[in-house]
Amino acid sequence: MVPGQLIADRFVLERLAAAGGMGSVYRAHDRATGETVAVKLIAEGAHYDLRFEREAALLASFTHPAIVRYVSHGRTGTGRRFLAMEWLEGVDLAEALHDRALPMADGVRLVARVAEALGHAHARAVVHRDVKPSNLFLVGGEAGAAKVIDFGIARADAAGSVTRTGAILGTPGYLAPEQARGGAEVGPASDVFSLGCVLYEVLAGHPPFRGDHFVAVLAKILAEEATPLRDLRPDVPAELDALVARMLAKDPARRPPDGAAVAAALWPLVDAAAGPAGAPRP
Repeated sequence: MVPGQLIADRFVLERLAAAGGMGSVYRAHDRATGETVAVKLIAEGAHYDLRFEREAALLASFTHPAIVRYVSHGRTGTGRRFLAMEWLEGVDLAEALHDRALPMADGVRLVARVAEALGHAHARAVVHRDVKPSNLFLVGGEAGAAKVIDFGIARADAAGSVTRTGAILGTPGYLAPEQARGGAEVGPASDVFSLGCVLYEVLAGHPPFRGDHFVAVLAKILAEEATPLRDLRPDVPAELDALVARMLAKDPARRPPDGAAVAAALWPLVDAAAGPAGAPRP
């Protein structure tokens, strides 16, 4: 694909924005609406085709402002599959945290917004399965404008799983224990655990489970409790510390059941996290 190429008689490619194993993403002009969009061209192969169809169908079903907006999908003239989404300018949370620490209240507000978006997906029987900082995009670099992206390995319970039992999908350091075991019981509470890891990192400056290699991280997720946040940051409100501990419970039944429950618990804590006690980490 080259700049200037027309996709589906609608999207004019402008430049390559990103490339990876699953395919390439281009910034493009939408001739139908005049807006700038992201066109994701999927790598060829039956395995990728199945994931593409799942991601496109899921995005088309969502209507939440904190989930990247679906525009269109189909095939190019050569038969390659594409997915068009809104174009987002800004940085992902991983980049933002590398550059600066967030004030506590901003971090809580960001995660509450993401929890609402996940709750929207969970209400439709969809589990993201890869909640992590790099999949949370801050539009304009603003914590209050976070959007959930990349539903490429999401699971829609009504349609069954893309992967077999025993396969581990997700990112080390943010996997729920049931994901780390490769079990079939991955559900909304698994996203809650992953989001708890994100919230912990936002507040503490590092993920709750770290290791020198993949297996070491999995072992900690399965067997070790995270250091309580207040041991690292005494200024974290006790209610927030307790909520994060519940989100990181090894047993899914002990966690908040879904994103909506997390959001309902987090929003009242934004004010408690604000003020002098909620200043950025030094």
